Amino acid sequence: MPLTISNRSTEADVRSWLNNNGFAGKTAKFEELELHAIQRPGWVQVFRFCARVKYHPLDNSNLEADGDVVTDWQEVFGVALDDERERKQNKKTQIWVFNNPVEQKEKLNLISNDFLICKKGQNGELLGTVLFLLVVVSVAILLLSCFQ
Repeated sequence: MPLTISNRSTEADVRSWLNNNGFAGKTAKFEELELHAIQRPGWVQVFRFCARVKYHPLDNSNLEADGDVVTDWQEVFGVALDDERERKQNKKTQIWVFNNPVEQKEKLNLISNDFLICKKGQNGELLGTVLFLLVVVSVAILLLSCFQ
């Protein structure tokens, strides 16, 4: 399994957005949350995410006797656009959520047209490979030093 580098502030922004838009963001289970593209010099970043989340309708038509909302888990595909300069001014990350990966990909292509695109898994796989090779080399050196 590849090592992935998460972005906790973006995850918190997505969870907050989900909570404010009828979803149970606190219980969202992220299957993916990765950097998709970056605009030089690096202030503006585009993330893609996929999460399983419960939808909480704003009306009371789906309430059980104890007041809990009856919902099912659904998979959502999203895009988050973050500008670190605006974060310092307390401006929120822009987030879009879609029901399928095709619409997500269309939005990713639209907003990251002139950005540097990260290959899928690139931000974590390379780091994981380097760490694995360092461990293998260290063990080999240790073994060689023991037999001399």
